[in-house]
Amino acid sequence: MSDLSKDQQENRWSRIFENSFDEIYIFRADTLKFVLTSKGAQNNLGYSAEELARMTPVDIKPELDEQQFDALISPLRKGDEDLLVFETLHQRKDGTLYNVEIRLQLAEEESPPVFIAIILDITVRKQTEAALRESDQRYHALAKAAPVGIFRTDMEGGCIYVNECWQELAGMTQEQALGDGWAAALHDNDRQRVFSEWSEAAQAQCSFRTECRFRKPDGQVSWLLTQAEPERDANNQVIGYVGTVTDISARKQIEVEVASQRDLLEKMVAERTAELSRINQELESFSYSVSHDLRAPLRAIDGFSLALLDDYGDLLDETGQDYLHRVRSASQRMGDLIDAMLILSRVSRYNLKRKLVSISQLVHEVVYDLRAEDPEREIELLIADNLQAEGDAHLLRILLENLLSNAWKYTSTVKSARIEFNAREENGETIFFIKDNGVGFDMRYVDKLFCAFQRLHGAEFEGTGIGLATVERVIQRHGGRVWAEGETGKGAMFSFTL
Repeated sequence: MSDLSKDQQENRWSRIFENSFDEIYIFRADTLKFVLTSKGAQNNLGYSAEELARMTPVDIKPELDEQQFDALISPLRKGDEDLLVFETLHQRKDGTLYNVEIRLQLAEEESPPVFIAIILDITVRKQTEAALRESDQRYHALAKAAPVGIFRTDMEGGCIYVNECWQELAGMTQEQALGDGWAAALHDNDRQRVFSEWSEAAQAQCSFRTECRFRKPDGQVSWLLTQAEPERDANNQVIGYVGTVTDISARKQIEVEVASQRDLLEKMVAERTAELSRINQELESFSYSVSHDLRAPLRAIDGFSLALLDDYGDLLDETGQDYLHRVRSASQRMGDLIDAMLILSRVSRYNLKRKLVSISQLVHEVVYDLRAEDPEREIELLIADNLQAEGDAHLLRILLENLLSNAWKYTSTVKSARIEFNAREENGETIFFIKDNGVGFDMRYVDKLFCAFQRLHGAEFEGTGIGLATVERVIQRHGGRVWAEGETGKGAMFSFTL
């Protein structure tokens, strides 16, 4: 195939140039009139090729007049420069402006000589640069106003920026802090530790956090909380750290005072613990006395009263015999009170042994004992099966004995007596309850129920007034709650958690 002629080659390059979507111009060096403009130039400016052929570069540069443009391209005309690269604005046909970077060359070998301009739309770049400048300005404005010290470092720990607050805390200027200068502010006793911790964080490229002291030139010392995070570039490579220092001197002073108070409190606790130990020993001695020393005279009173009735009952009239019966009843009641008080005391001192306990099984065992004591009793019992809880089996049995015996007692005067044991879930918590249809109680006096020696019913129902106090003590030992609801003549319900 024969080579293309020169005219054919020029026509081909002209067609390629004109159809390019890049913004390219060729204009005469003498008149500055556009000779060729690419399709990209026409599209960007909004002019046709015919319109551009009547125009010059000055017509699309609102910032420059012809004299200024001539001065700009003068180095190319004189041969001082082979290429000019500069930024300016181009104006479209509709009047809108856009930023461009121009690469301009003079082709003197052409006849006539022409300029070749390759244009790069840098609008996005300019917007990005403006956004970065605004961000940087905001950063420095915030850093200046921030009530904490702010710093930036390179990967070696060399300081490249500190704000005003940091300078105030360290007692040095930014110029003094740059590079390794900041380390002079570190307290002598903290310097090596901080260097070591910083080195470990930098090697791992992770967060840095420590507490250290700054010493100003005047000797004033401040405690600081220093925190820093890795700073990354556009390629996500760590290029340094940015962080803050916060004055925690007041907190450190409080910690010193708290430590002093803690030592004092520990001493007081030790003294109180010794005192409580002594009191517990006294209570143990008291319980022993109650259990042994008081029982002997009570047994004597009861025994001699019974002997009088058996041996000399015929010599006593009805009133005398009634007196002796009352003496025996009172001594027996006193014995019951002593037993109840001992149980309450043991519950308070008992060493809990927690394990999974079948509450339902304990209820069945207590009910079995109640039926054995009162086999003639007709009563409906509703006991839920498979109810379990974590607790001490011995204490839980004492709790259930008191609650169930109460229900058993206060339903004794009711026809079709019924006692129910079950549980319900409320807010993720298991609530056990014992409900009966007995004589109930007046809710106005509910606060007295769990107090020792407080009874809401008369002598028609036997009791010591200690049972429900014992129930509350067992619940307290298990970290739970107990409460009661009732209505006179309509029964009661006792609920508890563990």
